[in-house]
Amino acid sequence: METEERSPDGDLGCWAGQLSMLTAEADTHGRAHLERSIGMLLRVVREQLKLEVVFVGEFVDGERVFRHISARAEAPVLQVGQSHPLDMTICQRIVDGRMPRLIGNVAQERTRYALPEYDEVLGGHIGVPVRFADGSLYGVLCGFSFTPCDHLDARDVRRLEMAAGAAARLLAQAEGRDVDRSLDPLN
Repeated sequence: METEERSPDGDLGCWAGQLSMLTAEADTHGRAHLERSIGMLLRVVREQLKLEVVFVGEFVDGERVFRHISARAEAPVLQVGQSHPLDMTICQRIVDGRMPRLIGNVAQERTRYALPEYDEVLGGHIGVPVRFADGSLYGVLCGFSFTPCDHLDARDVRRLEMAAGAAARLLAQAEGRDVDRSLDPLN
């Protein structure tokens, strides 16, 4: 029995195609459609990366505010609008380079990175910055599970980076910003 082998580049090309399809319709519809597109994008990321929760968090006045969340039905641990002080978050540590973008088992690393107690429930965590085309930071696109995520690797970090680019484009459109398609990671 032959097994199908996929090259990392081919896999990422497929991923880019999926993201393009998810975000294409948002170009011609209103804000509500943009919000739905972000939700669909997060759901696809969550399902493809086999995570329990995926979210977009905005950095506002020293806080990480959850703006968009996709969670398995049995895992509604976050609420839109909920926030945490940035200096206490894995997200801030990822953005400023104090933590890697992928941690397969947060519980094993909690002491090493001086994480708060509420992070002890996390298994695996993956996150990347969300930046607009002009380079300004919106926040993060992160995902986690309550069990370790040994299945994630550098290719998944790249997938998340591509999804963050798509999310940034959608968020920019929702805010009425100009979107420079030449910088779009999906083109």
